[in-house]
Amino acid sequence: MKMLMQTPFGFVMKMPGNSAYQRQTPYKLFINGKLHSCDSVNVVSVFGLSPASHYDIEITELSGQDALRFTHGTPNVEYVVNVRDYGATGDGVSEDTAAVNAAIYSAPPGAVLRFTKGVYIVGSIFLKSNVDLYLEAGAEIRQTSDRGKIALIKGLQKNYDHGDAIVNASWEGNPLDCHASLIYGRDVKNVRIYGAGVLDGGGEQGGWWNFPKRKNIAWRPRNLFLAYCENITVAGITSRNSAAWNFHPFYSDNLKFYGLNIESFPKSTDSNTDGLNPESCENVEIIGCRFHVGDDCIAIKSGKFYMSRRHYKPSADIRICHCLMEQGHGGVVIGSEISCGVRDVSVEHCLFRKTDRGLRIKSRRGRGDKSIISGISFKNVEMEDVAHCFTINMFYNRDPDGHSDYVRSKKPLPVSHETPVVGNIIISGVFAKRISGSAIFICGLPESKVQGVVVEKSEFSFLDNRATACPEMMDDEVLIPNLGIYMLNAEDVFLDENIFEGTYVEVRKEG
Repeated sequence: MKMLMQTPFGFVMKMPGNSAYQRQTPYKLFINGKLHSCDSVNVVSVFGLSPASHYDIEITELSGQDALRFTHGTPNVEYVVNVRDYGATGDGVSEDTAAVNAAIYSAPPGAVLRFTKGVYIVGSIFLKSNVDLYLEAGAEIRQTSDRGKIALIKGLQKNYDHGDAIVNASWEGNPLDCHASLIYGRDVKNVRIYGAGVLDGGGEQGGWWNFPKRKNIAWRPRNLFLAYCENITVAGITSRNSAAWNFHPFYSDNLKFYGLNIESFPKSTDSNTDGLNPESCENVEIIGCRFHVGDDCIAIKSGKFYMSRRHYKPSADIRICHCLMEQGHGGVVIGSEISCGVRDVSVEHCLFRKTDRGLRIKSRRGRGDKSIISGISFKNVEMEDVAHCFTINMFYNRDPDGHSDYVRSKKPLPVSHETPVVGNIIISGVFAKRISGSAIFICGLPESKVQGVVVEKSEFSFLDNRATACPEMMDDEVLIPNLGIYMLNAEDVFLDENIFEGTYVEVRKEG
């Protein structure tokens, strides 16, 4: 047992063992002798406790081991600020924006802002350093459907003589104006957002998904946007119905996401409602989270070409474990806005279920020579009913310029400051069953081949009847019936101690 997070109102803990998202059998959790919950997840969130109190915790029916018993003491907190004391109604009708922000900005350092049961309609909430947000069970913070009441955030804030600029907001890798997110933080430190409550972005009610690629004054808000923040923890809560990406940390460090439930409605499938997208962030932990989204579950990014030249910062040191990627276009995705590069990402003990792809790496010419993807580790992962298990595509064709001759050409072009690099990737201990597409798909550039990929000690089992589809978004699609392994412009690729079951075709070639 490992305690991941302790708060005055509860805790998040990691159960013993290294199974994926869930244990094989359910267990029972008792608090002071009373049944609190029956579950099977590996990361347990317990909230609804009181500050400065002691609780006897017992977890029984653990397969193959004795009951787990311990005493947990919740820390004290000097100030607990109830948003209702500042005029918030939580009635689901009234506008509570002013009341909530007044409560935050009048709270002393170290305070906890408390949302009791109710629906709080807001435009945007602006975080303050050293002030936590606690959402009790039954508390919901919902963004208003009235766009006129949502603040606008300038993407690029120029200085007085226009000689320099800072970035406040981002849309798909560029500094562009955005509607303020449901929760927005800029230069915020030491904040925790936790509890058993809900963040609801009002995506459907606000009509945000009707024209997802059309800008309306400014681009769509997220449920949570963090810009240049440090030491932020988000735990236990449910995020749903986001107008765009659910959580978007941006140029932020030391981030922890524990035991979250991130979900997007089926109607948002083509509306970029990703789960959690760290962009140019370092030292990130994503543990015990469930994703059921309309686009990518987790997408690691680092901006487009402009950002790599003016605001260079790679995404680095990201750890993902004991998560469930359920539905979604990609389970764990790297790119495609990746011009500052990504290094040292580990994915372990996760379950991928019914995603279009498992691990997906996407780049293309034009991302730049600082777009170096390296040090990706994907180990001890289970996959069920995934279409394509592992894909690398350096011809990714989305965005207006994605179909240009420069991007799509299969001929070797001169290496330049616009040429990206992908390599140093290890896949080990993957167990994938009922694959409806391919197991391994690698498509590098002829002038910048994918180099250094190991796939070992894994098992891939294909369905008998599989649709013929290209595993990746690219022009000149690869359409090969029963495709299992495809490699184009890849060097130093080692397949070792793997088992492939079912009919599959293997293709290896140079461009």
